[in-house]
Amino acid sequence: MKFSASLLASAFTFFVASVGAAPSTVWDPTITSPIMGTVWLVGTTVNVTWSTADQPSTVSNVGQIYLAKDQVQLMALSGTFDLAAANGFHTVTVPDVVPGDDYEVVLFGDSGNIGPSFVIAEQT
Repeated sequence: MKFSASLLASAFTFFVASVGAAPSTVWDPTITSPIMGTVWLVGTTVNVTWSTADQPSTVSNVGQIYLAKDQVQLMALSGTFDLAAANGFHTVTVPDVVPGDDYEVVLFGDSGNIGPSFVIAEQT
């Protein structure tokens, strides 16, 4: 329930920021990385990727990537970026968080999409 409330608040903030933009087709791209089995190391730069196979001709002008843990939103991993021009990826830095195997990436754009759980570990 906490995830739903925090995700809803973020979605509302994101929506309010984009009011006045031209109407677009809602696009819910599938996150292709990170996926189950992916390990991110704290402090490294990684690409968050998503499928553009079904990208409509008109999409939201902005996207943003968040980190969630056990479906509770933690923090923004990126500022806003041009989702249509991103070509299916955006580079982020892995934050210094408690290691665990229950992290997810949330991609906001036309709608929010949460990816599967993956691991964040400390560098050795």
